[in-house]
Amino acid sequence: VTFLLYLNFTFFTYFYLIGVMVLYKDQLEWSDVIPLKQNECTNPVVTIDYSEEFEDAMDYFRAVFDATEYSNRAIAITAKVISMNGASCSAWQHRWFCLQFLKANLFQELDYLDSLAEQYPKNYQLWHHRRLVVEKLGEQVVDRELKATQKVLIDDSKNYHVWSYRQWLVRTHGLWAEDLELVSLLIEEDVRNNSAWNERYFVLTRGGQDLGYLEQVKEVELQFVTEMIRLAPDNESAWNYARAIPGQGLNVLLPLAEEMSKRFPNNLHALSIFVDSAIDESCEMSTKEFVHERLNKLLEVDPIRVRYWAWCSKQLINSE
Repeated sequence: VTFLLYLNFTFFTYFYLIGVMVLYKDQLEWSDVIPLKQNECTNPVVTIDYSEEFEDAMDYFRAVFDATEYSNRAIAITAKVISMNGASCSAWQHRWFCLQFLKANLFQELDYLDSLAEQYPKNYQLWHHRRLVVEKLGEQVVDRELKATQKVLIDDSKNYHVWSYRQWLVRTHGLWAEDLELVSLLIEEDVRNNSAWNERYFVLTRGGQDLGYLEQVKEVELQFVTEMIRLAPDNESAWNYARAIPGQGLNVLLPLAEEMSKRFPNNLHALSIFVDSAIDESCEMSTKEFVHERLNKLLEVDPIRVRYWAWCSKQLINSE
Protein backbone atom coordinates (compact mmCIF):
# COMPACT_ATOMS: atom_id res chain seq x y z
CA VAL A 1 0.00 0.00 0.00
CA THR A 2 2.84 2.38 0.90
CA PHE A 3 4.48 1.70 -2.46
CA LEU A 4 1.21 2.36 -4.33
CA LEU A 5 0.72 5.65 -2.47
CA TYR A 6 4.27 6.63 -3.36
CA LEU A 7 3.63 5.87 -7.03
CA ASN A 8 0.39 7.84 -6.88
CA PHE A 9 2.15 10.85 -5.35
CA THR A 10 5.04 10.71 -7.82
CA PHE A 11 2.77 10.27 -10.83
CA PHE A 12 0.44 13.14 -10.02
CA THR A 13 3.20 15.45 -8.82
CA TYR A 14 4.85 15.03 -12.22
CA PHE A 15 1.67 16.00 -14.07
CA TYR A 16 1.09 18.95 -11.71
CA LEU A 17 4.59 20.28 -12.35
CA ILE A 18 4.21 20.10 -16.13
CA GLY A 19 0.86 21.90 -15.89
CA VAL A 20 -1.50 19.01 -16.63
CA MET A 21 -4.76 19.04 -14.65
CA VAL A 22 -5.25 16.01 -12.39
CA LEU A 23 -8.84 15.45 -11.31
CA TYR A 24 -9.64 14.23 -7.81
CA LYS A 25 -11.53 11.26 -9.23
CA ASP A 26 -8.23 10.05 -10.76
CA GLN A 27 -6.19 10.37 -7.56
CA LEU A 28 -5.55 7.30 -5.40
CA GLU A 29 -5.62 9.43 -2.24
CA TRP A 30 -9.29 10.22 -2.90
CA SER A 31 -10.36 6.74 -4.03
CA ASP A 32 -12.15 6.10 -0.72
CA VAL A 33 -14.41 9.14 -1.17
CA ILE A 34 -17.75 8.99 -2.99
CA PRO A 35 -18.20 12.37 -4.69
CA LEU A 36 -21.38 14.24 -3.80
CA LYS A 37 -23.05 15.81 -6.81
CA GLN A 38 -24.77 19.18 -6.72
CA ASN A 39 -28.45 18.86 -5.90
CA GLU A 40 -30.17 19.93 -9.11
CA CYS A 41 -33.89 19.77 -9.87
CA THR A 42 -35.09 17.22 -12.43
CA ASN A 43 -35.68 19.67 -15.27
CA PRO A 44 -33.74 22.88 -14.63
CA VAL A 45 -34.64 25.83 -16.85
CA VAL A 46 -30.99 26.85 -17.13
CA THR A 47 -27.93 24.87 -16.06
CA ILE A 48 -24.57 26.47 -15.31
CA ASP A 49 -21.83 25.27 -17.59
CA TYR A 50 -19.24 24.37 -14.96
CA SER A 51 -15.80 23.30 -16.09
CA GLU A 52 -14.85 19.68 -15.50
CA GLU A 53 -12.16 20.77 -13.01
CA PHE A 54 -14.61 22.89 -11.00
CA GLU A 55 -17.31 20.25 -10.91
CA ASP A 56 -14.85 17.55 -9.88
CA ALA A 57 -13.37 19.63 -7.03
CA MET A 58 -16.78 20.71 -5.74
CA ASP A 59 -18.13 17.14 -5.79
CA TYR A 60 -15.27 15.91 -3.62
CA PHE A 61 -15.38 18.97 -1.38
CA ARG A 62 -19.10 18.43 -0.75
CA ALA A 63 -18.31 14.86 0.24
CA VAL A 64 -15.73 15.80 2.90
CA PHE A 65 -17.89 18.68 4.07
CA ASP A 66 -20.93 16.42 4.43
CA ALA A 67 -18.85 13.84 6.29
CA THR A 68 -17.35 16.56 8.57
CA GLU A 69 -13.92 15.25 7.70
CA TYR A 70 -11.16 17.32 9.30
CA SER A 71 -7.90 16.29 7.69
CA ASN A 72 -4.92 17.61 5.76
CA ARG A 73 -6.49 16.57 2.48
CA ALA A 74 -9.65 18.43 3.48
CA ILE A 75 -7.56 21.57 4.05
CA ALA A 76 -5.95 21.04 0.65
CA ILE A 77 -9.25 20.74 -1.18
CA THR A 78 -10.60 23.89 0.49
CA ALA A 79 -7.61 25.72 -1.00
CA LYS A 80 -8.53 24.32 -4.41
CA VAL A 81 -12.15 25.43 -4.07
CA ILE A 82 -11.14 28.87 -2.80
CA SER A 83 -8.78 29.29 -5.76
CA MET A 84 -11.75 28.77 -8.08
CA ASN A 85 -14.37 30.56 -5.97
CA GLY A 86 -12.95 32.82 -3.31
CA ALA A 87 -16.43 33.69 -2.02
CA SER A 88 -17.27 30.10 -1.03
CA CYS A 89 -18.32 30.55 2.61
CA SER A 90 -18.57 26.78 3.06
CA ALA A 91 -14.97 26.25 1.95
CA TRP A 92 -13.67 28.97 4.29
CA GLN A 93 -15.72 27.66 7.21
CA HIS A 94 -14.60 24.06 6.72
CA ARG A 95 -10.99 25.20 6.38
CA TRP A 96 -11.22 26.98 9.75
CA PHE A 97 -12.73 23.93 11.44
CA CYS A 98 -9.93 21.76 10.01
CA LEU A 99 -7.22 24.16 11.20
CA GLN A 100 -8.59 24.11 14.74
CA PHE A 101 -9.17 20.36 14.86
CA LEU A 102 -5.66 19.57 13.57
CA LYS A 103 -4.03 22.35 15.64
CA ALA A 104 -2.39 23.49 12.42
CA ASN A 105 0.40 26.07 12.16
CA LEU A 106 -1.51 29.37 11.98
CA PHE A 107 1.60 31.30 10.99
CA GLN A 108 1.65 29.25 7.80
CA GLU A 109 -2.02 30.06 7.38
CA LEU A 110 -1.18 33.77 7.52
CA ASP A 111 1.43 33.22 4.79
CA TYR A 112 -1.28 31.54 2.70
CA LEU A 113 -3.62 34.48 3.31
CA ASP A 114 -0.89 36.96 2.36
CA SER A 115 -0.51 35.29 -1.03
CA LEU A 116 -4.28 35.29 -1.56
CA ALA A 117 -4.58 38.94 -0.53
CA GLU A 118 -2.24 39.90 -3.36
CA GLN A 119 -4.61 38.27 -5.86
CA TYR A 120 -8.00 38.94 -4.24
CA PRO A 121 -7.61 41.94 -1.89
CA LYS A 122 -11.36 42.69 -1.92
CA ASN A 123 -12.46 39.23 -0.85
CA TYR A 124 -14.60 39.66 2.30
CA GLN A 125 -14.33 36.00 3.35
CA LEU A 126 -10.53 36.20 3.25
CA TRP A 127 -10.42 39.09 5.73
CA HIS A 128 -13.00 37.49 8.01
CA HIS A 129 -10.95 34.27 8.05
CA ARG A 130 -7.82 36.30 8.73
CA ARG A 131 -9.49 37.87 11.75
CA LEU A 132 -10.25 34.40 13.17
CA VAL A 133 -6.60 33.41 12.72
CA VAL A 134 -5.26 36.61 14.31
CA GLU A 135 -7.66 36.32 17.25
CA LYS A 136 -5.99 32.99 18.02
CA LEU A 137 -2.42 34.24 17.55
CA GLY A 138 -2.93 37.48 19.49
CA GLU A 139 -0.36 40.19 20.21
CA GLN A 140 2.54 38.38 18.56
CA VAL A 141 1.24 39.15 15.05
CA VAL A 142 -0.15 42.66 15.58
CA ASP A 143 2.85 44.43 14.03
CA ARG A 144 2.73 42.04 11.07
CA GLU A 145 -0.96 42.79 10.54
CA LEU A 146 -0.46 46.54 10.66
CA LYS A 147 2.15 46.25 7.92
CA ALA A 148 0.04 43.84 5.87
CA THR A 149 -3.03 46.09 5.91
CA GLN A 150 -0.95 49.19 5.23
CA LYS A 151 0.58 47.51 2.18
CA VAL A 152 -2.87 46.71 0.75
CA LEU A 153 -4.30 50.16 1.55
CA ILE A 154 -1.39 52.00 -0.04
CA ASP A 155 -2.17 50.01 -3.20
CA ASP A 156 -5.93 50.61 -2.92
CA SER A 157 -6.93 53.08 -0.23
CA LYS A 158 -10.66 52.55 -0.88
CA ASN A 159 -10.70 48.84 0.01
CA TYR A 160 -13.67 48.67 2.39
CA HIS A 161 -12.97 45.12 3.63
CA VAL A 162 -9.40 45.95 4.63
CA TRP A 163 -10.50 49.12 6.42
CA SER A 164 -13.11 47.12 8.31
CA TYR A 165 -10.52 44.51 9.31
CA ARG A 166 -7.99 47.18 10.28
CA GLN A 167 -10.58 48.97 12.43
CA TRP A 168 -11.13 45.75 14.37
CA LEU A 169 -7.35 45.34 14.77
CA VAL A 170 -6.85 48.95 15.89
CA ARG A 171 -9.80 48.93 18.29
CA THR A 172 -8.87 45.55 19.82
CA HIS A 173 -5.21 46.38 20.43
CA GLY A 174 -5.45 50.16 20.98
CA LEU A 175 -3.34 51.07 17.95
CA TRP A 176 -4.79 54.57 17.57
CA ALA A 177 -1.48 56.40 17.10
CA GLU A 178 -0.31 53.91 14.46
CA ASP A 179 -3.58 54.22 12.56
CA LEU A 180 -3.52 58.02 12.69
CA GLU A 181 -0.03 57.93 11.18
CA LEU A 182 -1.31 55.91 8.20
CA VAL A 183 -4.42 58.02 7.56
CA SER A 184 -2.35 61.22 7.73
CA LEU A 185 -0.04 59.77 5.09
CA LEU A 186 -2.95 58.76 2.85
CA ILE A 187 -4.65 62.16 3.17
CA GLU A 188 -1.43 63.98 2.37
CA GLU A 189 -1.06 61.81 -0.75
CA ASP A 190 -4.70 62.36 -1.77
CA VAL A 191 -6.58 65.04 0.13
CA ARG A 192 -9.86 63.82 -1.42
CA ASN A 193 -9.52 60.29 -0.05
CA ASN A 194 -12.91 59.99 1.65
CA SER A 195 -12.02 56.56 3.09
CA ALA A 196 -9.01 58.00 4.90
CA TRP A 197 -11.09 60.90 6.25
CA ASN A 198 -13.66 58.42 7.49
CA GLU A 199 -10.92 56.41 9.23
CA ARG A 200 -9.51 59.59 10.75
CA TYR A 201 -12.93 60.31 12.26
CA PHE A 202 -13.03 56.74 13.60
CA VAL A 203 -9.66 57.30 15.31
CA LEU A 204 -10.71 60.72 16.61
CA THR A 205 -13.99 59.58 18.16
CA ARG A 206 -13.26 55.98 19.23
CA GLY A 207 -9.61 56.58 20.07
CA GLY A 208 -10.46 59.82 21.84
CA GLN A 209 -12.97 58.05 24.05
CA ASP A 210 -10.54 55.25 24.86
CA LEU A 211 -7.54 57.45 25.60
CA GLY A 212 -9.35 60.49 26.99
CA TYR A 213 -7.49 62.92 24.75
CA LEU A 214 -10.38 64.27 22.69
CA GLU A 215 -10.32 67.73 24.27
CA GLN A 216 -6.57 68.04 23.72
CA VAL A 217 -6.59 67.14 20.04
CA LYS A 218 -9.61 69.18 18.91
CA GLU A 219 -7.51 72.27 18.18
CA VAL A 220 -4.86 70.20 16.40
CA GLU A 221 -7.49 68.49 14.24
CA LEU A 222 -9.16 71.80 13.41
CA GLN A 223 -5.83 73.21 12.28
CA PHE A 224 -5.08 70.08 10.22
CA VAL A 225 -8.43 70.07 8.42
CA THR A 226 -8.20 73.84 7.84
CA GLU A 227 -4.91 73.33 6.00
CA MET A 228 -6.41 70.52 3.94
CA ILE A 229 -9.43 72.65 2.99
CA ARG A 230 -7.12 75.44 1.87
CA LEU A 231 -5.42 72.92 -0.42
CA ALA A 232 -8.73 71.74 -1.94
CA PRO A 233 -11.60 74.13 -1.09
CA ASP A 234 -14.21 72.03 -2.92
CA ASN A 235 -13.34 68.81 -1.08
CA GLU A 236 -16.56 67.76 0.63
CA SER A 237 -14.84 65.08 2.75
CA ALA A 238 -12.67 67.64 4.53
CA TRP A 239 -15.58 70.01 5.15
CA ASN A 240 -17.68 67.15 6.56
CA TYR A 241 -14.82 66.17 8.84
CA ALA A 242 -14.48 69.77 10.05
CA ARG A 243 -18.21 69.86 10.86
CA ALA A 244 -17.99 66.52 12.70
CA ILE A 245 -15.14 67.31 15.11
CA PRO A 246 -16.84 66.64 18.47
CA GLY A 247 -17.45 69.28 21.11
CA GLN A 248 -17.59 72.34 18.89
CA GLY A 249 -20.32 74.34 17.19
CA LEU A 250 -20.37 75.51 13.59
CA ASN A 251 -19.44 79.00 14.77
CA VAL A 252 -15.86 77.77 15.10
CA LEU A 253 -15.78 77.28 11.32
CA LEU A 254 -17.14 80.73 10.44
CA PRO A 255 -13.68 82.36 10.04
CA LEU A 256 -12.63 79.58 7.64
CA ALA A 257 -15.93 79.83 5.76
CA GLU A 258 -15.48 83.59 5.41
CA GLU A 259 -11.91 83.16 4.15
CA MET A 260 -12.95 80.55 1.57
CA SER A 261 -16.05 82.43 0.39
CA LYS A 262 -13.93 85.52 -0.28
CA ARG A 263 -11.45 83.51 -2.33
CA PHE A 264 -14.13 81.36 -3.98
CA PRO A 265 -17.52 83.16 -3.94
CA ASN A 266 -19.37 80.10 -5.31
CA ASN A 267 -17.95 77.60 -2.82
CA LEU A 268 -21.15 75.96 -1.60
CA HIS A 269 -19.43 74.25 1.36
CA ALA A 270 -18.30 77.59 2.79
CA LEU A 271 -21.64 79.25 2.04
CA SER A 272 -23.58 76.46 3.73
CA ILE A 273 -21.61 76.94 6.96
CA PHE A 274 -23.12 80.41 7.32
CA VAL A 275 -26.64 79.13 6.70
CA ASP A 276 -26.50 76.06 8.93
CA SER A 277 -24.81 78.04 11.69
CA ALA A 278 -27.58 80.66 11.60
CA ILE A 279 -30.32 78.02 11.76
CA ASP A 280 -28.70 75.88 14.43
CA GLU A 281 -27.54 78.70 16.68
CA SER A 282 -28.85 82.12 17.67
CA CYS A 283 -27.55 85.04 15.63
CA GLU A 284 -28.23 88.76 15.34
CA MET A 285 -30.57 90.26 12.72
CA SER A 286 -27.64 91.89 10.93
CA THR A 287 -26.05 88.48 10.63
CA LYS A 288 -29.32 87.06 9.28
CA GLU A 289 -29.35 89.62 6.49
CA PHE A 290 -25.85 88.49 5.63
CA VAL A 291 -27.03 84.87 5.73
CA HIS A 292 -29.99 85.63 3.43
CA GLU A 293 -27.50 86.83 0.83
CA ARG A 294 -25.60 83.53 1.15
CA LEU A 295 -28.85 81.60 0.85
CA ASN A 296 -29.71 83.34 -2.39
CA LYS A 297 -26.25 82.48 -3.66
CA LEU A 298 -26.75 78.81 -2.73
CA LEU A 299 -30.08 78.74 -4.55
CA GLU A 300 -28.14 79.83 -7.59
CA VAL A 301 -25.02 77.64 -7.39
CA ASP A 302 -26.44 74.46 -5.82
CA PRO A 303 -29.49 73.43 -7.89
CA ILE A 304 -29.39 69.83 -6.58
CA ARG A 305 -30.32 70.99 -3.06
CA VAL A 306 -32.44 73.96 -4.07
CA ARG A 307 -35.44 72.70 -2.08
CA TYR A 308 -33.36 72.31 1.04
CA TRP A 309 -32.05 75.88 0.75
CA ALA A 310 -35.59 77.14 0.15
CA TRP A 311 -36.64 75.36 3.36
CA CYS A 312 -33.70 76.96 5.19
CA SER A 313 -34.83 80.36 3.96
CA LYS A 314 -38.31 79.79 5.42
CA GLN A 315 -36.80 78.63 8.72
CA LEU A 316 -34.69 81.74 8.94
CA ILE A 317 -37.64 84.03 8.13
CA ASN A 318 -39.84 82.29 10.75
CA SER A 319 -37.18 82.74 13.41
CA GLU A 320 -37.00 86.53 12.88
